[in-house]
Amino acid sequence: MSTTNIFKKQALLLVLILVTALGAGCNQAGPAATGEQTGQARQESGDDGQAVGTAGPCTPGNVAIEGYGDPGKRLGNCFVQYPGEPSRQDKSYYIVEDVCGQFTQEFISYLTGREIFAAEPSPLATVHGCSYYFDSAKKNYVMLVLDYLNVDKQKKNREFIGHTIKTESRIPMENFLSYQKDGQLNSTYLVLNPNKYLRLERSNGTAVSEADMLDLASKLGSEIKDYK
Repeated sequence: MSTTNIFKKQALLLVLILVTALGAGCNQAGPAATGEQTGQARQESGDDGQAVGTAGPCTPGNVAIEGYGDPGKRLGNCFVQYPGEPSRQDKSYYIVEDVCGQFTQEFISYLTGREIFAAEPSPLATVHGCSYYFDSAKKNYVMLVLDYLNVDKQKKNREFIGHTIKTESRIPMENFLSYQKDGQLNSTYLVLNPNKYLRLERSNGTAVSEADMLDLASKLGSEIKDYK
């Protein structure tokens, strides 16, 4: 990636942090030692324990995860369930801060139907995100970010800077979309709980269209709608 592209991407990340930080004062950061960080996808009910995401190009099985004593579980769609906590009594598990590790390069490629040349975590330690590149030059990408911020405040923050908030019926989970003054889609939010969401962004240009973003968001929603 060229120095200019690196600067552009870092500038985008800083702007996103500034926007979300407007509502962060009354919110707590992600839990330090809960299933929020060491969770796994919730399995659908059923005697066979069959999980959401079994269909796909990957061979289901255990995978070693750096920093975890227990292995993770790779699903058929290439999504990785992280080890759960033995003390957790409910059957709900969580999207974790290791976005690249959980939403693997192969998983995003499977959902988009496009080759992903690289998947890289955010260069900023405070951003729990991953960028998925559609070209070897790393100019065209989608970025998935996990935030622990109040959803209603994020909507108000977006409206404050002139954005229009909409929802998308094709996404099978709680969501909202932020549109710029020029009518362009800026960000797509997949809501996990009132204070936690995944945010989907894209690079400038025509390589990743609004239709591409909505299609990806819809497919992501189908795969993670039962996660927390």
